[in-house]
Amino acid sequence: ESEQRIGTFNPQDLSNTAWSFATLGVRAPQLFDAIARESAQQVSNFNAQNLANIVWTYATLGVRAPQLFDAIARESTQRIGSFNGQDLANTSWAFATLGIPAPQLFDAIARESEQRIGSFKPQELANTAWAFAALGVPAPQLFDAIARESEQRIRSFDAREISNTAWAFATL
Repeated sequence: ESEQRIGTFNPQDLSNTAWSFATLGVRAPQLFDAIARESAQQVSNFNAQNLANIVWTYATLGVRAPQLFDAIARESTQRIGSFNGQDLANTSWAFATLGIPAPQLFDAIARESEQRIGSFKPQELANTAWAFAALGVPAPQLFDAIARESEQRIRSFDAREISNTAWAFATL
């Protein structure tokens, strides 16, 4: 029934529905196809959190939706200033997890992340570094900022965050 009603969903409904299924680990291909189509049409109405959450959802489930990711890359690049640390980290992580290069988006994420790096949580620092390294996107100024911030807060990193950050630095 949800698949038939997707056309009546607003951006928050689309994002929340997809997020709920991903959080439960439930794959529903027809539903996710419908959500991708509708989200791509409404992408200009999504807020930063909705944009980040929807790509996180698809990446978490390993679902490819090229038209949706293209639309979100364009929209996110234009509105990157409204993203917080979690939005930036989740967006870069999602694109990298699915192996989707988005050069303009990653340039924008790098610039915005450099400015906001002090507000990033350890997981956001690690995930952002991992995403850039996983896609092979050099971002020396961003990595310098991540290194400085990580060094100051290393005691608050868990083992995975240390490992992912180290891997990213070793890879790029």
